[in-house]
Amino acid sequence: MTDEHPAGASRWQMDDEDLARLAKEAKRYKGESLWSDAWRRLRRNRAAYLAFVFLIGFAIVSLLAPFLPIPSPIALSLRDEPTSPEWMWSQPRPLENAPKKGTDATRSVRNLWNDGWRHRSTVRMAVDGESATEAARARVEEIAGRRAIVEVHPGEGDSGLEAFVSVPLLESDTPRVDQVPTEITGTAAAWRIDAAGEDAEEPDWRAVHAISLHDPDGAPFDASQVTSWSMETRGRTVRLFLRRREAVDGKADWIVRYRLRWALQGTPQTVLLNSTLLEGSAPLTEARRQSAQTVTAALLEGVQHDDLGRRAAASLASDPIPGVAYGETTHEDGYWEFKGLLGPVDRLLRRARIEVFGLWQTGNWMGTDGQGRDLLARIVWGSRTSIIVGIIASLCSLLIGVLYGAFSGYMGGRIDNLMMRFVDVLYSIPFIFVVIFLITVVNEYRTELEDRFGIDREKIFFLVIGAIYWLTMARVVRGQVLSLKNTEFIEASRVIGASTSRILLAHIVPNVLSIVIVYLTLTIPAVMLFEAFLSFLGLGIEPPKVSWGLLAVDGTQAINPIKIYWWLVVFPAAAMGSTLLALNILGDGLRDALDPKQRGKAA
Repeated sequence: MTDEHPAGASRWQMDDEDLARLAKEAKRYKGESLWSDAWRRLRRNRAAYLAFVFLIGFAIVSLLAPFLPIPSPIALSLRDEPTSPEWMWSQPRPLENAPKKGTDATRSVRNLWNDGWRHRSTVRMAVDGESATEAARARVEEIAGRRAIVEVHPGEGDSGLEAFVSVPLLESDTPRVDQVPTEITGTAAAWRIDAAGEDAEEPDWRAVHAISLHDPDGAPFDASQVTSWSMETRGRTVRLFLRRREAVDGKADWIVRYRLRWALQGTPQTVLLNSTLLEGSAPLTEARRQSAQTVTAALLEGVQHDDLGRRAAASLASDPIPGVAYGETTHEDGYWEFKGLLGPVDRLLRRARIEVFGLWQTGNWMGTDGQGRDLLARIVWGSRTSIIVGIIASLCSLLIGVLYGAFSGYMGGRIDNLMMRFVDVLYSIPFIFVVIFLITVVNEYRTELEDRFGIDREKIFFLVIGAIYWLTMARVVRGQVLSLKNTEFIEASRVIGASTSRILLAHIVPNVLSIVIVYLTLTIPAVMLFEAFLSFLGLGIEPPKVSWGLLAVDGTQAINPIKIYWWLVVFPAAAMGSTLLALNILGDGLRDALDPKQRGKAA
């Protein structure tokens, strides 16, 4: 900067050389946001950072459970007592009760690894020697497109040998019937009659359904093909099942589907198909009729899926193998999949596990329980439940608690007072009784709720837990908003005409996120403990699914005066305790890292 200035020049005027020098010095000083400063401080807090890394690894392992080569969490191998952990390089102890044929491990690397994964399809064949057994295994591998293992057992009596060829189970392996629409359509007339007669004190209403079906050319459906019928009514939706009189290869029974305008009261006892009274129907009388209605109907035909067993039988029939005869195909589901309890992402992970590992799995590194189920697999799958519950509670706290508390604190006055009194009322409710009440209602109407609304006991359980933990969040956020709403930047937003929603979402909520994040890390362990407590009482997750609460039940049953199966208590307790401890340490570290008063200071 020059010392002498020409007339009219500013005292602080700088030449190009000074600007270049100052710009070069400014490049050495970089600005730092609150979040980058918080991350730097968190990394310097060694305990909190290690807890953060542990929780990330814990979440990854739990969420990738379908991909991991661990045993099935529900496969049973009944034993006389639980099996204690074995050293990975030790020779596995023989089972007290041999597993059923076709489910044993044929190869193993000590207790480190084996091919006994109990999620498999098994094709049983009669063979007459080693070459026939190998040919049967190769044929199943060709049909299934997966690597197979084979067990050989003596046949019953003098029937030679039986080969059990197993491959990892896929959805396409299991037999099922697909309902395929046909071109046959028509109408369905429904009404009810008073079978008790006009002189009876109380009417006996019985439903009558008259179906008229024809193909596009107008030819009527032949009712003589039907041997019996059954009906399923769910509200106004009706499905009429028609059983074939003669079996047809690859075909199953028919279903007539239609939806009434209003539900009929009374039990369906009479069905007419193209004016023919079907077998098993009550005679149609000229009794008093009510509630007549006519709707459109469609005929669906059952087509048998080309499952693994049908493909294997057809392959051996068209191209026989000398010394090999097809027996049957069985399936063992190790992941609740075909009960509809796994999502699409889990199914993709399970398919990737099959492609990578096949039937190989880890040994019983943490031992087994009294039914032979692997404890490591049950701990990993149980942690998924805790993560899901924690995520749901956190989302409810964010979506409901933050917005509710922010709006209440910002509005103030009577609105704030009314909203907080509502929170006080909810706080006064003993939520354990709410859970018991809702679970009882769900159990009473379980079938109807699942079929019509897709609501089961587990969803109710998750929603109730999520609905509990937003209350404290609302109070915490309200207190922060009360201290922020009269600050200068909020007043400036009001002056320039910003709306209430913009002030809340763009200015107030971002400034309370540090407190929200800290509170969430303290909420998640409380949620996990609450879920484990409810499952321990039998009000949470139902078997055969697994949670840490159910593992606690198994642990209490393993403690007795005669013998203590310590591994059933120690390993689940260590998993839960380490996770909860890490969450609390991380919450404490985040509290320090996100404190604006500590910004720029050394950790």
